[in-house]
Amino acid sequence: MLETEPHHPLPPEIYRRRRFLAIGVGALALVIVIAISVVVFSNSTGGDSTATQPSTTATPAATQLPGANPEVKTPILPPAQQSPSPTPTPASAVVPPPVLKEGDDCPDSTLAVKGITNQPNYVVGDQPKFTMVVTNIGLVACKRDVGAAVLAAYVYGLDNNRLWSNLDCAPSNETLVKQFNPGEQVTTEVTWTGMGSAANCPLPRQPIGPGTYNLVVQLGNLRSATVPFTLAAPANVPAGEAPPAPTDAPPPEVPAPAPAGN
Repeated sequence: MLETEPHHPLPPEIYRRRRFLAIGVGALALVIVIAISVVVFSNSTGGDSTATQPSTTATPAATQLPGANPEVKTPILPPAQQSPSPTPTPASAVVPPPVLKEGDDCPDSTLAVKGITNQPNYVVGDQPKFTMVVTNIGLVACKRDVGAAVLAAYVYGLDNNRLWSNLDCAPSNETLVKQFNPGEQVTTEVTWTGMGSAANCPLPRQPIGPGTYNLVVQLGNLRSATVPFTLAAPANVPAGEAPPAPTDAPPPEVPAPAPAGN
């Protein structure tokens, strides 16, 4: 046989190169094996997770009509309750007036007052006569003081200015308790001199000139309706000129006594 390799030892560089080459080849092979293992492991893990992951897409259930499934009972809803009608707020109890017994004092609600003039038109200088009428309009006989101390006549201007009262210059403490049968009237007459007056009768008093005025009768707090009347200028006094004042003071207005039987 032909021997080609020398029998003497090789230089150290040759051995070092061979070792480096063997180490490099081994390292390269190891890297390739590791890379292949990683790829295979990754593919196997992804496939398993995809295969084992449950589907999250829910299939919509078919809508069933009420009563289609005998196992499922449709609940019966009770009828809607109607809201109760509002309870009316009870009004305050109306307290009836006390029952009036025969002989009791007459309350204002059972009496009516009115004034009457003896004529609708006068001339300055006349002395009008006024009648004050109190009537029992109730159903039971009762009593009431209708004396001069509580029953009065008043004269007002159209501007509601008080001009005269029979009690201004002739005050009275007279009491006259009258028993009224149902429908019975009591009348009292007073005379007006045509002079103005005020409470406590301050002087001098001035005559009331021509114009339209109202008579009002009052019993306590009970007032009558107004009764209009007129005062005209005397024929011998030009229109717009005040009549002369009387030289003598007029007598005080004293209520005339009630007619007998009233």
